[in-house]
Amino acid sequence: MHLWRKTIVSLKKISCLLAFASVSFTPLAQEISRDSLTIMESDALLQLLSEQRSDTTKANLIAAVFLEKVKMERDTLKMLEGYSLLARSFNSEKNIQYADSIILTSKNINTENYPGLGYLLKAREYNNIGDIKEATINFLKAYEYAEKNKNISHQTFILGRLIFLKSIWGDKKEALELQKKRHAIVLQSATGTNTTEDLKNELTSLFNFSFCYLNLKELDSAAVYAHKGLQKSNEYKGEDIGFIENYFKEILLEINYYNKNYDFVIKSADSLLAKIDYENYKESYQNIYYFKGLSLLEEGVYEKGILYLIKSDSIFDAENFQIKQPYQRTLYEVLLKHYREKNNLVKQMDYLNKLIVTDSILIKNYQYFEPNLIKNFETPKLIEEKQKLIENLTAKNQNKSNTIWWILSILAISLMILGYYYHRQQVYKKRFTSLLSEHENTLHQSENKTLKNKVSKKIIDSILEQLEEFEANKDYLKEDLTIQKLAKKFGTNYNYLSSVINFYKEKGFSGYINDLRVAYAFTTLKNNSKMRKYTIKALSKEFGFSSAESFSRAFYKKFGIYPSYYITELDKSENEV
Repeated sequence: MHLWRKTIVSLKKISCLLAFASVSFTPLAQEISRDSLTIMESDALLQLLSEQRSDTTKANLIAAVFLEKVKMERDTLKMLEGYSLLARSFNSEKNIQYADSIILTSKNINTENYPGLGYLLKAREYNNIGDIKEATINFLKAYEYAEKNKNISHQTFILGRLIFLKSIWGDKKEALELQKKRHAIVLQSATGTNTTEDLKNELTSLFNFSFCYLNLKELDSAAVYAHKGLQKSNEYKGEDIGFIENYFKEILLEINYYNKNYDFVIKSADSLLAKIDYENYKESYQNIYYFKGLSLLEEGVYEKGILYLIKSDSIFDAENFQIKQPYQRTLYEVLLKHYREKNNLVKQMDYLNKLIVTDSILIKNYQYFEPNLIKNFETPKLIEEKQKLIENLTAKNQNKSNTIWWILSILAISLMILGYYYHRQQVYKKRFTSLLSEHENTLHQSENKTLKNKVSKKIIDSILEQLEEFEANKDYLKEDLTIQKLAKKFGTNYNYLSSVINFYKEKGFSGYINDLRVAYAFTTLKNNSKMRKYTIKALSKEFGFSSAESFSRAFYKKFGIYPSYYITELDKSENEV
């Protein structure tokens, strides 16, 4: 359980060797420098090192001067005290090096504390980085020295760690036997006066028994010891009472989850979260979120349950916690299943990776403690699923890339079309403005031209006179008009009519008629707002065209804009006025 780490913190407090002897700290009056440090006594340097151990730069400088001084003084015990403090001041790698220095320096001496403390501190650091095998090897070595040198505090602390490790990874019945042995040692060392220290040892035993029975799946016995511990904690007056009460509340929460009392778990989780602060109880938060999330799922509150499991996992990531128990694998299994159903390939990959890493840790720990307890982990299947997921993600990314290119291409084409449309609209706007500025539309005629050697002047004058009347009467609006019909009406040859129109109107018959029609349409639409409400098809009939398309083409050819645009702009102009 995550709360076990807090148990270690409390156990350290009962050992004068795991919590350095308290001293009265005095703020340093001057800046820390090598020169100022070299004039200080070794005892003062050791005190200063205790004060500044949280500042790595200063602690390194003080440690260097201190070790130089005690080596010159050849004070082995003081050197060991310095190494003991240093082995708890830096990162795990450096702390292990200082623990090795304790072991090397004290190899030829045997006191109550040394060299056992070196192995104990080394085991603690390996445990912190998740190397259970090396942690256990060093715990066992430390226990040999603790028994040999009759160091009771070391024995109880180390047995506590071995009980935890055996309960999780090894023979759980053997773990219970170790707890009975530890409890006997605690009883033998008790003062019998019910001191704070005696109460704390009793509470630790109650918790250990509850923890052992929980892992043996003897939930009733586990609950009995947990309730006893919670009740007994009322008598305890130590500063860490808050931690101790929560140990038992959290283990009861877990027991009730396995007993399927999900409503109790949810309410208990809410009560705990309301009372404890995150900074001091990060692992408790992770653990409580985990069991609350699973209980909500069991109660059918799916989305909320998943949310709490995600919160639990986020603390795991943010705090870089190590996998301490096999049940924590379930967190990744549930979230992987959730994201499979959501078809979220990226999240699936994330939790597949976490499961593969978790399995490697579980297999390694089982192999060391109890090889026969190694379960049929599905790591090969997970790796195979991961490979397929990688292929799917690759294909999806490729498809996404292709889709992006298509979208970009369509966007580029659309922009080109929009650019062309905008440019065309600007041209139309200029043409429209220019057309409106003309007060009247007249067709250019050349009165001084004659048709030489083709048509007599009498015929020409007759045709021009009739064309003038034809235009005035708007006979050009007749839909079925042809040059043959018009020539017959004029009482002339259609060749003569065609020649006169070509020469004097400077266009063919069709162009001549269409220009007359669209000129009339231009003026009519400008002056008649009601007619602008007609459809283009209806207007084409009004102006003598056989279809909307032919009307639009003729209008555009004459004016450079389409009738639809012309009508729209006319309406806009009137509205603006």
